[in-house]
Amino acid sequence: MQEQQSAAPQPVKPMSFTDKIAGIFASPSELYDQVRLAPPTASNWVIPTLILIIFTIASMVLVLNDSVLFDQMMAPQREALAKAVQEGKITQQAADQQERMVSSGSPVILISLVVTIPITVFAVLFLFSFVFWLIGKLVMKSTAPFMKVVEVYGLTFYIGALGVLVTAALRFALGSFHASPSLALFVLPFDVHNKLHLALSVVNIFTIWSLVVTSIGLAKVFQRDLPKVLVLIFAVWILLSIVLIFLGVPMG
Repeated sequence: MQEQQSAAPQPVKPMSFTDKIAGIFASPSELYDQVRLAPPTASNWVIPTLILIIFTIASMVLVLNDSVLFDQMMAPQREALAKAVQEGKITQQAADQQERMVSSGSPVILISLVVTIPITVFAVLFLFSFVFWLIGKLVMKSTAPFMKVVEVYGLTFYIGALGVLVTAALRFALGSFHASPSLALFVLPFDVHNKLHLALSVVNIFTIWSLVVTSIGLAKVFQRDLPKVLVLIFAVWILLSIVLIFLGVPMG
């Protein structure tokens, strides 16, 4: 009886906020061992997601207050409006009105950011978690719960939040809205219509870092070999990147 009691699994010790941040940056393998064994913990994805949203909104507010960066950010929209006027789709008066609505001093654009950024971040969290969960279930025959995959991916948003800070610093240091910790840093001024520039923007150090850490976490919760998980996750990323480059969407 005593031997049976001693062989019983020990309860997982709850991790603090600082433990999780230290773990995701310094020892993700150990962190995800704890995540796998622990009961469902909403704070593993809620807190990093909220931090990423706050950092992203703050960085964009700074852009709104910098005339050079804001002008670069809005350049594609101005080009689209000018093209619409030339093609007779809208009048010049309507184009001017739309441009005034999204000027740096307009509350419309600030409200738009405050609304769209949280929606986008949460959509990315659950959409990619669902894709990863499907890979685990269908390809790797894993029985890991969906919300456990959400925890794995959500914790990487701490890395994403750091990436937002580094990107903001690069933008202001180089005076370019398109500056990012990616290979596109070497082709400034960035051309959103250049497929090569878009491809270089995909190779972002924080994106790759997050994917590696996500793969480590998924390997733990799926209880599968890390190399196999890495190959599948990076294959998904490459396919998505090709699609977005084809559509002309910068990812840096």
